[in-house]
Amino acid sequence: MHIALIGSGNIGSLYGSNLARIGEEVTMIDVWEDHVCAMRDDGLQMSGLNGTFTANVNASTGPEGVAPADLAIICVNTYDTPDAAETASRILKSDGYALTLQNGMGNLETLVNKLGEGRVMGGLTFHSGDLQSPGSVNHTNRGPTYLGELNRSKSGRLAHIQERMEEAGMQPSVEDDIITTIWSKFIHNCGINALCAITDLRPGHLSDVPDLDAFQTQIIQETLALAAASGIKLLDPDPVTTVKDYCRTKFHRVSMVQHLSRGRQTEIDALNGYVARRSGELGLSAPANDALARLIKGLQHVPQTEGTHVPE
Repeated sequence: MHIALIGSGNIGSLYGSNLARIGEEVTMIDVWEDHVCAMRDDGLQMSGLNGTFTANVNASTGPEGVAPADLAIICVNTYDTPDAAETASRILKSDGYALTLQNGMGNLETLVNKLGEGRVMGGLTFHSGDLQSPGSVNHTNRGPTYLGELNRSKSGRLAHIQERMEEAGMQPSVEDDIITTIWSKFIHNCGINALCAITDLRPGHLSDVPDLDAFQTQIIQETLALAAASGIKLLDPDPVTTVKDYCRTKFHRVSMVQHLSRGRQTEIDALNGYVARRSGELGLSAPANDALARLIKGLQHVPQTEGTHVPE
């Protein structure tokens, strides 16, 4: 099976390296030339929760010259999804498909519009990584990899990728309704990522400040109101408690913190910014999400100290 990772930053590197470790043919595609060259010359260096190892992978800065792929795993930030969809359309075999492991809203729609619904599988991940340097990533947080067909079928390809993810140690879970699961992760991300980024705190420290803890509750409640207005029926009866319980045991650097530290654009428009924008369209109020999104956009324009910019 030839698997292409479109977007080879933290998450792409985690999945690509571990799938290569179990013998899959893996091609990493990323626009960061130094990262691609390092992977091509010395392999993908992994450390952290799945041990220290070097994954032998192919690497490219674009679709040119990439062998036809059976599966394209999309790991780019939301604002790059249209380009990722174009790349997938160029490298996938006629019966190949794309799996998104992205955060935020709008990714599935973009991929389906380009590839067709039958060639897209939904997914999301609770794994986290920290890009140390070109060609080197540290696995910092372990969690489920949720997978599901958009039509809720239990297809052969779904069973196959579940099997390969299991062997790779990525803890796959097949979901009956992946859309609802994606909304659950969306609520999780909206309640954590930007709040950590604006304060430079780890998730486990958010509850230490009572005012911040209350602010997190408001952010989550606004997001839950949007989910209800969108017709989403969550399985979790108490998402606020679920998010807060998760935070108390986690002390990794969330992805948005890493993006800001490297001078990169964040996914705020597909997270808290989406909550604010879509809530307004539906006549709902989401002042906490709106304020947080505006503040993150301000931070994106803060000049970074020379030498700290490490593209993904």
